[in-house]
Amino acid sequence: MRRKTSEQAMPFCPFCRAGIAKPQRSDMPLRQFPSGSCRCGAVYVSDLTGKNGGEALLESLALACNEDEGRAWSLRDGEDYVLRIMSYDTRKHLFNKRGHFKDGMARLYFVKLTSSE
Repeated sequence: MRRKTSEQAMPFCPFCRAGIAKPQRSDMPLRQFPSGSCRCGAVYVSDLTGKNGGEALLESLALACNEDEGRAWSLRDGEDYVLRIMSYDTRKHLFNKRGHFKDGMARLYFVKLTSSE
């Protein structure tokens, strides 16, 4: 069994630093990415290949807006929501701490709404 290296860390919410659960597949139709939520109100979506960032971002915005896709499309980065992207090892449920993204490594897209509309 491989040990955790100093280059990996347990996954946490980048907004409140609380530990997060492994993203789970949704029963909702048309949802293709595993997702989860934090107790601080942030939601996260896992892009398993690291190559579907646009779709993962849109799905995380829709989840943050309680499935209201019309509202999700109207949000502006930095004004209505904050986005953080973390490199993620899905098999080990660990973050890559180096700060760069490796090809083929999953990414977690964290979105937290800043507006209360």
